[in-house]
Amino acid sequence: MAARICPHCMKPVPARCAAAFTDGLDCPHCHTHLEVSSASRMPAAFLGLLAGWVAWRLTSGAGGILGDVLPELYAVLAFGIISPLVLMFTADFRLAPAALPVSQAPEAGHGHAPSHH
Repeated sequence: MAARICPHCMKPVPARCAAAFTDGLDCPHCHTHLEVSSASRMPAAFLGLLAGWVAWRLTSGAGGILGDVLPELYAVLAFGIISPLVLMFTADFRLAPAALPVSQAPEAGHGHAPSHH
């Protein structure tokens, strides 16, 4: 399937939506709830990590007061720029799973059986 195409109405979804709302977005055309597939997220994350490592490698070993901090900053910035850019061009959408109604959602707790006080 082509990148950034809604699987329900087969119309293109804007790239900014693919990068900003990966866990859940509504198609601007048919309003179907979509999410970015794992097959698109993994290469974007890998290339972001690779870009971060390259940025860290190129800037590590510099002297000065900020010599130990700047390579990490540049690595985080490289990941934060490259990963969404890759996702903007390669995002493949799938239908998002339907959310459980509140009445069927599991109770909040610490894994213990409810107490009867």
